[in-house]
Amino acid sequence: MGYLTTTLPPAVEIHHPTSVPDLLLSLLTAKPSYSVNSLPVTRRIQFARNFAQRGGVTEYSRVVHVYHPEHYRPEENDTFMYFVTAYVDLSTGPETQVWVFCSMEKKRMSMGGIREFINTRVMGKPGKKGRKILVGSIHEEVRKRMVKMGMGLEKTSVMGNQDWELDDKFIFYTRTLPELTGGMREERWEVGGKEFYWDSIKKEDVGLVKSRTGIDRQEATLLMVPSLAVRLGATGEAVGWGFLGLDGSLMSLHVEEPYRRLGFGKAIAIKLMRERLSEYGNDGIGTADVWVENTKSQALCRAIGGRPEWVVSWGILDLDSIKKVKL
Repeated sequence: MGYLTTTLPPAVEIHHPTSVPDLLLSLLTAKPSYSVNSLPVTRRIQFARNFAQRGGVTEYSRVVHVYHPEHYRPEENDTFMYFVTAYVDLSTGPETQVWVFCSMEKKRMSMGGIREFINTRVMGKPGKKGRKILVGSIHEEVRKRMVKMGMGLEKTSVMGNQDWELDDKFIFYTRTLPELTGGMREERWEVGGKEFYWDSIKKEDVGLVKSRTGIDRQEATLLMVPSLAVRLGATGEAVGWGFLGLDGSLMSLHVEEPYRRLGFGKAIAIKLMRERLSEYGNDGIGTADVWVENTKSQALCRAIGGRPEWVVSWGILDLDSIKKVKL
């Protein structure tokens, strides 16, 4: 397919996440062409709507929807359309500030919509000139096109001296997740003479959780999103944990070294998705972003039925570089 040609400028809609039109949500969730690939943005909108009372949305949160009027008929289920939808909240740094979905991720694309949504800065918390933002779950085809166009996209600090972090986007279906094994089907169980029990992550656990990841997780976020912990019965110590992120993906899944190879990691992932994904939406689809070189996490995802469907990454975007881009 060639590049999109259009004679009209892109149309821009800006909505508060709690008042996104039903037609737009239906476009993202009901059309087979987009429903899976749009999940990061869809889940972020769902989290804002469903967790608003717990801080899931701020006064700066906006959903930006950009489309070509000549190629946009959202009421027609069998029509492919050209649009970009992003969840934007520039106040949430250093965590992810933008999630973006482009309907042309699998095709050669015009980047007019991408640039238009980035140029729409009015929804962001005021900042200094030269502000940089963290964009998450960028489809690899979109990232490559942004770089080719000269957008100022930099790697995150997580990568250190490595070139770029590329993550496989794993997809899970709750209906096909394996059943929990042994005593882990119960609230309390014993392994090797030790008792364990299920719980959630508490404020006193946050320091430990943050010390086990190189990603800058904020305490407020860790306590707001759905979490699950395995605790040692004798002390209450958390020995394994996991979360569903703001975009509904499995995040920060970890088991302390002495308690590995007991099936805790798999059990946490299965139980989280099976019991907590419904707090976002009712489609029964889970996701996980796993570094392509993280063979252990890749193996865990495959073992519980996950399959890598596309490649994503996170990048730091220099807003001032956008005005220099030529389409």
